[in-house]
Amino acid sequence: MLKLDYKELIQSDRFLTLGGKRFHYIWLYDHCLCPRCYHPSSFQKINDLSDRLELPKPKSVQFQDEKLIIDWDEDPPHRSIFPRSWLLSRAYDPKPEPSLSPREKQLWDKAWLDANPPEWCEYGNCSFEFWMNQLSTLGFTLLRKMPWEKLETFVSSIGPIYYLAQYGRYSTVKAIPNGQDLSLSAAGNALSPHTDITFLPTPPIVQLLYCVENQASGGESTVVDGFRVAHDFRQDHPQYFEILTQTPVTFWQLYQDWDYYVSQTKPIIKLNDSEEVTNIFFSHKNLGLDLPFEQMESFYEAYYGFFRYLKKPAYEYCFRMQAGDCLLVHNFRIMHGRKAFDASSGSRHLETAYMDWNYFAGRQDFYQVKEMF
Repeated sequence: MLKLDYKELIQSDRFLTLGGKRFHYIWLYDHCLCPRCYHPSSFQKINDLSDRLELPKPKSVQFQDEKLIIDWDEDPPHRSIFPRSWLLSRAYDPKPEPSLSPREKQLWDKAWLDANPPEWCEYGNCSFEFWMNQLSTLGFTLLRKMPWEKLETFVSSIGPIYYLAQYGRYSTVKAIPNGQDLSLSAAGNALSPHTDITFLPTPPIVQLLYCVENQASGGESTVVDGFRVAHDFRQDHPQYFEILTQTPVTFWQLYQDWDYYVSQTKPIIKLNDSEEVTNIFFSHKNLGLDLPFEQMESFYEAYYGFFRYLKKPAYEYCFRMQAGDCLLVHNFRIMHGRKAFDASSGSRHLETAYMDWNYFAGRQDFYQVKEMF
């Protein structure tokens, strides 16, 4: 093993060590920052190692002015220069602390929110970081006094809208005759806690509900932390919880006006490899069951047990939306609903939109990692 002049740099046959971190030569070659290997404005690779028959070898290695400089043993000459900070921020042996701060979740119920009442901000008077932190932590946030004419500007500043059927960018929620969804019922039916679009394969969705007008009697909005409910239900009824994670069920939607019938089959509760809850798909109005005969009764026991938990007042945060309120919810975590309202007493008009959570998270992450590039 050859030890070079700089005390932090040690060279071996297939790798080098810098600052106690080991880097394979093939990795260094693959991540070369020279103009022929790396596109400077997109920060993406141009270099392709698939045509090489042998592993790249260094001709010389040196460290000076806080940069690792490698001249590769090939013709034409090829030099890689890596700033020390750039390399160490991407070290993989051992891996450094994550460059992205973990998103902390606060599981909540009504008692927690009563003890820690969120401060909802007015549109234009608070930062992106403020309401985005609420959305990440609590799974929902409420922006107040957003002018209708500013809604499109707000949405477009984050990312593209997920189009649902032929509704367009926004779906109108108001009482109408012969509505294609229970939320449009002319009778102003109550909506039990649910997540939207359970009947389609979607990325993690943030649902936006904007209040245009609310003069009706009743119709208070409700939100429930599905992750908190699932946590408690898992502790109290582990056998029922397991049924809901392992039994695929079908959610469906019929759009008569547009000649669509769409459906999706999946478990109500989704876990990751660490057995953590990552998604909840729950919409009683869209649920269809065609389970094997032997499973039907046990599933219903688990399903209605969970449903009863979701409807407990102890988990419910209830409030009345006012014109200009913009509610954002993690559709894969937070259940939303409404109390019944009297449609003849006044207009209750919401506009809803769906956006990929990854764009919200990506905006938040951008400010953490931009200095690495």
